Amino acid sequence: MKRYRQMESLHRTLRFAARIVPLRKRALWQDEWVAELSYMLEEDSATALGCREGMMRDAITLRWLAVVNAWRAIDWREPGLCLRLIAILFVSLFVESMARSQLRHLAFSKWGYGAFACFIALALFSLPSTMVTSRYSACEAYEGETASFRQRFVRWRFLAGKLALLVLSAYMLALQVTQLFQHLLGAWADWVLVACGLVFNVIAASWALTDQRERCPTCMRLLKNPARMGPPSWSLLGSCATEEMCDRGHGLLHQPEWQTSWFENARWLQLDRTWKELFHP
Repeated sequence: MKRYRQMESLHRTLRFAARIVPLRKRALWQDEWVAELSYMLEEDSATALGCREGMMRDAITLRWLAVVNAWRAIDWREPGLCLRLIAILFVSLFVESMARSQLRHLAFSKWGYGAFACFIALALFSLPSTMVTSRYSACEAYEGETASFRQRFVRWRFLAGKLALLVLSAYMLALQVTQLFQHLLGAWADWVLVACGLVFNVIAASWALTDQRERCPTCMRLLKNPARMGPPSWSLLGSCATEEMCDRGHGLLHQPEWQTSWFENARWLQLDRTWKELFHP
C-alpha cells in the first residue's frame, strides 16, 4: 500500500475513533495518537497500520470508563433524583399512550373523564388503608424534632409530588390495560379499570409511604448503613431494632423489629451540629 493510502486509512480510523472518546479527553487523545502514528510511520509503516485495532480498543475503553464513572457518581439517595425518575416513568407512559389514536380518543372522551375522576377517588380512598398497612401513620420518627417550617413544607411537598406522579402513572397504565379488554367485555371493561385502580393505587401509595419513612426528615435523603441493635431476647424491656443514619449527620432512625414495651414505632434521634464533622459534607 502506498504511503498516502496508508495515511488516509489511518486518518479515517483516527477520526472515527475520536468520536467515541469522551469530549473532555478527545483533544489530548488525538494528539498522543498522532504523535505515536507519525513516529511509527517513519520507522515501520506496516506496524502503523496494525495499530488501528488498538486505536479502536483504546477509544472504546475510554468511553466505557467514562460511562462507569458517571454511573458511580450518581447519588441515588437524592430526593430530586427520585422525583425525576418517577416523572420519566409518567412521561414515558403518557407519550406511549397518546401515540395510540384509539387510546387517545378513549382518554379524552366522556368515558375517559369519568374514569379519571373514578381513579382519583379510588386513590383517595386507598390512601388511609395504605397508611395503616405501611405503619406510616403510627411512625413516631418526627416527634420532638426541631424542624423549621420550610423543612416540613419541603417534606410534605416531596411526598405529595411522589404520590401525584405515581397515581398519574398508574392511571395511564390502567387505561392501557382496560383498552385491551374494551372490545371483549364492552361495558364490563369498566370493572377492569376499577380493579386496576385499586391494585395500582395501593402499590403506588404503599411504595411512596415506605420510601418516605426510609428518608431523613431534614434533607429527605435515603438513610444508609442499617445496623442491628440488641438481640431478640431483649424484646420486652430492651432494644431490638435496626438503626439507620443520615449520611449528612442529621440524625439516626431506630426501627423496631416488632412492637414491644420498650417502644412500638420508629423513632428519630436528631443530632446536633457537633456530630456533622464525622459525616460527609
